[in-house]
Amino acid sequence: MIAKERIWEIREYDEHKAGCLAAELGISPLVTGILLERGLNDTQLMRQFLYGSPVPFHDPYLLKDMERTVARIEKALQENEQITVYGDYDVDGITASSLLYIYLQGRGAKVATYIPQRKSEGYGLNDEALKNIADGGTTLVVTVDCGISGLHEVQNAPAFLDIIITDHHTVPEILPPAYAIVNAKQADDRYPFKDLSGVGIAFKLCQALELSRQQKNRGELPDWEELTELAALGTVADIVPLVDENREIVRRGLTAMKNTKLVGLRALMDVSGCTGKDISSESIGFGLAPRLNAVGRLEHAQRAVELLVTKDADKAAEIAAELNQENALRQEISRHILAEAEAQLAQEKHIDTAIVLANSGWHQGVIGIVASRLVEKYHLPTILLSISDDMAKGSCRSIPALNLYEAIAAESDILTQFGGHHQAAGLTLPTAKVEEFRRRFKEYVRTHLRPEDYQPRQVVDCVIKDKGEITIQDLEELQLLEPCGCSNPPPVFAFRHALLHNSRAIGREQKHLQFTLDKGDFSYRSIMWNNAELLYFMYDNMIADVAFQPKINVWRDEATVQLHAVSIKQELSLGDFRNFAVDKWQLLTALGRVHNHLQVFVQNKLQAEALIDKQLTAYVKFIEYRDLKNMADRSNSSDAVVLLDFPSISLLDLVKKLRHNKINKLYLLYKQQEGSLLLNELPINCPNREAMAVAYKRVMEEIAKQPLHLTQVLECYADCVSENAVKIMAELGFITLKDDIIEKNIIKRCQLEDSPLYVRLQQQRQHLETIYKENLRLSQHDLLRG
Repeated sequence: MIAKERIWEIREYDEHKAGCLAAELGISPLVTGILLERGLNDTQLMRQFLYGSPVPFHDPYLLKDMERTVARIEKALQENEQITVYGDYDVDGITASSLLYIYLQGRGAKVATYIPQRKSEGYGLNDEALKNIADGGTTLVVTVDCGISGLHEVQNAPAFLDIIITDHHTVPEILPPAYAIVNAKQADDRYPFKDLSGVGIAFKLCQALELSRQQKNRGELPDWEELTELAALGTVADIVPLVDENREIVRRGLTAMKNTKLVGLRALMDVSGCTGKDISSESIGFGLAPRLNAVGRLEHAQRAVELLVTKDADKAAEIAAELNQENALRQEISRHILAEAEAQLAQEKHIDTAIVLANSGWHQGVIGIVASRLVEKYHLPTILLSISDDMAKGSCRSIPALNLYEAIAAESDILTQFGGHHQAAGLTLPTAKVEEFRRRFKEYVRTHLRPEDYQPRQVVDCVIKDKGEITIQDLEELQLLEPCGCSNPPPVFAFRHALLHNSRAIGREQKHLQFTLDKGDFSYRSIMWNNAELLYFMYDNMIADVAFQPKINVWRDEATVQLHAVSIKQELSLGDFRNFAVDKWQLLTALGRVHNHLQVFVQNKLQAEALIDKQLTAYVKFIEYRDLKNMADRSNSSDAVVLLDFPSISLLDLVKKLRHNKINKLYLLYKQQEGSLLLNELPINCPNREAMAVAYKRVMEEIAKQPLHLTQVLECYADCVSENAVKIMAELGFITLKDDIIEKNIIKRCQLEDSPLYVRLQQQRQHLETIYKENLRLSQHDLLRG
């Protein structure tokens, strides 16, 4: 399926003010302009954002229950109690567990970590784990990145076991009866920044413990900032906003990674191909985090914690290699589940509102990744459920317009467990309730979202004007905006009316699109990841608007500017499938499932309606080409149009009318061979003198024996006799045609031009021949250049 076209939201800023601020700061106006449109409007705010604040961290004791938490942990340290750090199996939980473990171990604590096994135990606290931990001698459990939804588990925990919850997830109405709860999202919490990750909260706990150890005044800045590389790793992986304290954590952590003393992290960087000198938030997101996540998804995340806390280089190398192999296996499983999910979607009547799919064979640890890919492709809230006997566990991903946590909470009466964020969540429910949940969830989405919410957006920070030059120096200055991520995305630029050529698919699976972009005097190699299907819309020397992220590409020690395109826009996007081996009916069915209003032009409406999947009739409207002139002009429409059969009218005129009606997407699904066939059949259907001579001979030979039915003649001589030819002979008196019975008549000398039908057909044949030949010749460029 072709991805939905994005609606551009072009940001604007005061260019004069950007220039003045740039002069004061000594940087490019490109940077200050982006900061202006992101809400930073003076040099002080910009300087702090770009270079860091003199007071980078908030007082950790502003977090509710932090004082009580620190006192309890200090008591455990003094009395040599067994402490267990109970984490989650994602990167945030893995890094939070590792960070707190390393800190407490450095303080001489008797400490262990516990990560639940995803498949057998699921997310968060569980009764059996807490019992086993207590039986092993633990008297204090400190959760990281989980626990806030563990009301039942904390209530049922052994009475002597103190549980401190540190978490960052949405706070439920009823809190667990824990010894203490540290979560900035609590209603009466005074902490000024609410968007810390789970490892961010663990980092604040370590700061508070260090402040207590040093016996500093509460108002003093906590100076503990060790292990920021672990805090940065979890913060980026959990996709929390990279602003305020998170930005400072990640900035310092990326710097620390370049010379990290953590041998496990160094080994992980080695197998990921991430060198310390160019480590970035992108390196974490695409290199380090997936490998840590993989082991938690497929096996046991405890192994990842072992990697991050070990001091043994050989052990670190061994575990890092295991994680790398697990990641490769995870990728293969993801591809398999994605294919099965797409096969299920192909059976859906219509793909709209939301996607909820279930299968007993899907790996619980991987379905979240596949759900994210389906959201990217269809831009719909997506839930994938893995069924195991009488229970189903799901991973949920959303689009920006829907608060996923609230949507799931609305169905809590049929859920066994759920939790998460605005954009991502997890849930468990009885298998018997899956269909009810699917129906209710889709209905909730339908009633809470507007039609425009289903259209993806693309923020464009700046449209580059003038000559279209982007320099290496520009990109080096843009790196001041790092670390980029959630709420501080990499800036996106755009060219208007760029010239595109030399497009092709690249990559091992031919999934990516590469093309050359020319703007003014400058030419750029451009790549668009996972969008090779756009080749159907590409042609040499096409003019389009392109949104992109500029990157520095180094090849053989030469640095050049490369564009990573994210969106390509034309007034009318024309997908040309005429010369590709694609079944047009299968493609029409796929398009019908994702479009709410699809207009399809055909030669014969009744024949087409008989062939289309009956489930799609509410979304697909067939129109015969001859009825185009009767179509009302529409000034505001974004429907897609399909040309299913070779057009018997001028393609240029048709495209002109579609443009006038504001149609923005056109699919040419017919094959060029159809036009060639029509052109070859034209002398038969609109017979000229030579064709009439052949038809006359065949008909006279047959009816000389006996009268024949018209259908018999047409079936026997379809290659040379048409109904029009028989009617012309009847008009000239060569035969009689009554009730479709053909008989020989008295032949009189006459001219073909004595037949009014023959005269009309000659004009029609010449007209259609001109149209067919022109339509066969016209390329995408010819159709769109006007």
